[in-house]
Amino acid sequence: MALKRSSVVVLIVVIAAAVLGYRQFGTHHAPAGQPPLVHLNAGAFETLRTDFNGAQDSIRLIVLLSPT
Repeated sequence: MALKRSSVVVLIVVIAAAVLGYRQFGTHHAPAGQPPLVHLNAGAFETLRTDFNGAQDSIRLIVLLSPT
């Protein structure tokens, strides 16, 4: 019986963490005060290049994330 109860508690904690994680990181909206997110595709590279080169006096960072 104790094993079953602990399994239920672990399951509830995992579900709660998943819900909180989705609410925090699962949206496609930038936080207030930040520019909107940009999805890179073939047509967006020129805009990225222009914005990147135009910010020479700032710290610039490009981060690529891949699910694989």
